[in-house]
Amino acid sequence: TAVDWVQMIGMKPGPDSIGIVAISRNCSGIAARACGLVSLEPTKVAEILKDRLSWYRDCRCLDIASAIPTGNGGTIELMYMQTYAPTTLASARDFWTMRYTTSLEDGSLVICERSLTSSTGGPAGPLATCFVRAEMLPSGFLIRPCDGGGSIIHIVDHLDLDAWSVPEVLRPLYESSKILAQKITVAALRHIRQIAQESNGEIQCSGGRQPAVLRTLSQRLCRGFNDALNG
Repeated sequence: TAVDWVQMIGMKPGPDSIGIVAISRNCSGIAARACGLVSLEPTKVAEILKDRLSWYRDCRCLDIASAIPTGNGGTIELMYMQTYAPTTLASARDFWTMRYTTSLEDGSLVICERSLTSSTGGPAGPLATCFVRAEMLPSGFLIRPCDGGGSIIHIVDHLDLDAWSVPEVLRPLYESSKILAQKITVAALRHIRQIAQESNGEIQCSGGRQPAVLRTLSQRLCRGFNDALNG
C-alpha cells in the first residue's frame, strides 16, 4: 500500500509476541498493519476475522446487506457496520463497505474491504441518524498456509474517521494510528491467537471454567458498558 510505515513502539518481542505491528506516518486517515503466525488453518482464520463482532469491541452491529458469488469461487458482500463512540461528546461512526473474499492457487485466502462512496461508485448505503459516515480505505487480510500447519496472517486497516467533525480536544482519539492498531489490528491477532491456544489446550482455567465462556462474559460486559455510554 502507498503508506509510510513505522514499527509500533512497545510491542513485546519473544515467544509471547503476537507478531510484527506497524503504524502509518503522514498518510491520509489512520492506518495499521500486522503480521503474525497462528496454529489454525486459513479457512478457520478467515471465519474468525470476518466475524468482526466477536473480536472488535467497538463494533455495535454488522449487517450483511447482500452476498454475491463470483465466477472464480469468491464472494462479494455489501456490509453496513455501526461502531460505538468513545465519548458522549461526539457522534458514533458507521461504515458502508464492500468486502471481497477469494482464494489463490497456493491455498491462500484474500479478504479485501473498502467503503462505497460517491467517488468509488456502487449502491448507496443506509443512513442512520446520530451517526457520522466514516470511510474505510483499502483494507483487508492475506492468510497464507504454512507447510507444517497453521497460517501466516497479514492484516491492513486503513480508516478515515472524519476527525475534523469532532471537538478539537477529542481529535487525538480519531487521528491516532496507534489507537487504531490497539483497537482493531492487534485485537484481531490476539483473538485468533487465543482461540488457537484454546484449541491446542495451551490455555487452562481453574475451577473448571471454559475459556470460551469467560471470553463471552468479557464481551458481554464490554458491550453493556458501551451500550450504557452510547445510549
